[in-house]
Amino acid sequence: MAGRSKGALVLSIIKVLAWVVIAVAFVKFAFFPSANKPEGDALDPGAQYGQMTVLPEKGTITNTLSLEGTIEPVAATSVKATMMGEVTEVYVQDGQNVAKGDPILLIQREETGEDQQGVDEEGNPTVIPGEKYWKSEVVYAPADGALALNALVEQQFNVGDPIGSIQPPTFVASASLTPDQMYRMQQTPEKATITIKNGPAPFECTGLRIDTPKASGQDSGSVPKMDGNSGSTQSGIRATCTIPGDQKVFAGLQVTMDVVAGEAADVMTLPATAVEGRFQNGYVYMPTDDPANPTKVEVKLGITDGKRVQIVEGLTEDQEVLEFIPGQQQEQDMCDPMTGEGC
Repeated sequence: MAGRSKGALVLSIIKVLAWVVIAVAFVKFAFFPSANKPEGDALDPGAQYGQMTVLPEKGTITNTLSLEGTIEPVAATSVKATMMGEVTEVYVQDGQNVAKGDPILLIQREETGEDQQGVDEEGNPTVIPGEKYWKSEVVYAPADGALALNALVEQQFNVGDPIGSIQPPTFVASASLTPDQMYRMQQTPEKATITIKNGPAPFECTGLRIDTPKASGQDSGSVPKMDGNSGSTQSGIRATCTIPGDQKVFAGLQVTMDVVAGEAADVMTLPATAVEGRFQNGYVYMPTDDPANPTKVEVKLGITDGKRVQIVEGLTEDQEVLEFIPGQQQEQDMCDPMTGEGC
């Protein structure tokens, strides 16, 4: 029994010593690295270990802009007096729907004809006063819609005085464009696709137009006004198109307007990150033996879909370029997506 106890004690001591050796080894590797390690083996955080490059790719690129906008009623069209005079007859009632060209009211005024030269019974020259007559003019509806009439029989008007307005039964979709989206809008198509959340299936609107703000004379403190033809506001660059009459919409609805502003098939493209510039002319950078000094090459640009850019001239399919323009990759590395700092 005594011999067995001594053997167990020795075995326990050996196990403890083994664990001590292992612990010391871990401490050595973790906190006391070898002092003989060559300095050249350390990684330089600021060093460049390769240049990320890409080759142009052939493909189809579609320039589609998705704009957020609203449904707006077309502004009312003013009805104005076309002659100075008195209203003698009204053909329609306030609130009545009219069609373009329908007569609204009659304006008349008394006129005197020109004096005539004549002779009396004795043959002496004399002046014959002009005869009085009534001059009449009918005011017609300038558009289709509901008439709001502000004129009564016997009321006097001058030329150009408003006598009412006509509210068309049509609506437009209107959306803002940013300057960079305007650069992408190299050509204005005639239509766009409108999507209304929880509304009808996507449909096309027609008569697409781009309205730009006035260069001067616009009161920045005033409420944006509606354009009489398009219904767009004058507070910025707006894209507007007419909603088809068979679509049920309401003023103020939020919409997405998808505008296809160009498409090019089987063309050479590069990632947008590799191209400096987006409109007409730009630059790409070719790698050199000195990563800090790439070669800057001017290229002619076509359309872009926001992710890739069409290269029209200045580059061949076998020429590699930097995937990121100089400085862009560094800016991305500095961006903290969690806090937004540096983005």
